Amino acid sequence: MTAPLGIGASDAPTVVEWVFTPYGDAATFVSITNTGSHGDAQSVAQQAIGSTGGFTIILAGLKVLLEHNVQLNLVADRFPKGLTEQ
Repeated sequence: MTAPLGIGASDAPTVVEWVFTPYGDAATFVSITNTGSHGDAQSVAQQAIGSTGGFTIILAGLKVLLEHNVQLNLVADRFPKGLTEQ
């Protein structure tokens, strides 16, 4: 599955490819590729780090939802409304 992602540090959309591969009898390996980042090396690195952290949070939440039927609200809790970074 390939879909446009949100806006990166350069305000340009990137493309994310999710590949789901069966792993054994009851598991799936998920591979995520994010391409199309723009900017200087530091900007691209910051985008990659941010995306990696975001994908990790999303996949962890989906795993809990699928295995235990519990919705963790990880995305909403990551940046609560009215709270700013220090």
